[in-house]
Amino acid sequence: MAQNYTLQSDNSYPGGVPERPFKVDESMLGKLDPKYVDFFNSVLSKEPSILYTHRLPLETTKKGGNVIPGQSKPREMEKVVDIKLPSKHKPGMSIPARVFIPKGNKPEGGWPLFIWFHGGGWVLGNISTENSYCTKVADYSSAIVMTVDYRLAPENPFPSAVEDAFDATIWAFEHAPSELDVDRTNIALGGSSAGGNLTAVVTNKFVASDSCKDFPPIKHQILVVPVIDNTATPETHLSWRENEFTPQLPAEKMLWYKSLYLPDPKDHKDPEASPIFYSDENISKLPSCFIAAAECDVLRTEAEMYAEKLIQNKVETTIKIYKKVPHPVMVMDDILQQGEDLINDTTSSLKTAFSK
Repeated sequence: MAQNYTLQSDNSYPGGVPERPFKVDESMLGKLDPKYVDFFNSVLSKEPSILYTHRLPLETTKKGGNVIPGQSKPREMEKVVDIKLPSKHKPGMSIPARVFIPKGNKPEGGWPLFIWFHGGGWVLGNISTENSYCTKVADYSSAIVMTVDYRLAPENPFPSAVEDAFDATIWAFEHAPSELDVDRTNIALGGSSAGGNLTAVVTNKFVASDSCKDFPPIKHQILVVPVIDNTATPETHLSWRENEFTPQLPAEKMLWYKSLYLPDPKDHKDPEASPIFYSDENISKLPSCFIAAAECDVLRTEAEMYAEKLIQNKVETTIKIYKKVPHPVMVMDDILQQGEDLINDTTSSLKTAFSK
């Protein structure tokens, strides 16, 4: 990572897109599941918007959406409703959200609620990006799932996404019981990648906030391939060195996301950007946690470090490393057994927490 990357006027990194078909870097060939490599060669090798997102004009990429190939079909729901949540940080502004209501009978005390924050580096993604996963959680866990369409960088850099995620969580405790028939003693949070970062931040903010002291505690948190330490580089974190050229989220692309979301370097160590820096006292108050990490992901080490910090502070924590897969394993369950396993593991964790 000796090159000093500077954003161009179109919010891309320099370097251009290599000639197609793209190839898996030699450093990763022996590490990745052959099924993933086959899928890369047959499908992803033709997709610059997926593999070289950071070297394309951002406006073009955003128009194309951020749905990753390899997901299985969404589950059928009883109802899917788009709603707007009021913003406390930006009065007069609303936060879009999508509510997935599963088939089956509502529990006597009201539905459990799982609030989901999508991935995309705080730059990409939208209300539809991870709908397939949300329907599976709703179906398997017999819970309402609400996915939040938080503001994105670079138009809305840090801490805009945090503000929206926190406001959506407060809304759930204040209004979801009456508006969605939710049991507010059974509200959990989760997210993938940047959304996993937001989940970790919001749960920490929640336990520290005077405004939340009259609410029941958050029941559980699920962090899928989360961003935990925005100070990380190949020089400081083992998985960044091991997987520097991993497909779909190489180190260069992760640095690009950071440069757009956190343009001021002094924010990198802010706990609301890097939850690894929350105090032990704050961490010790957190709800139980399931962390899903990918072995061939630059972010693996920081997930492991966060799990260790949670466990040291006596937070009930499970971490599972999904072997031989890169960062987007969650949304590749139609291709990879590890993706299907991740969905089963996270939903099982959630269902168990809701049953307590």
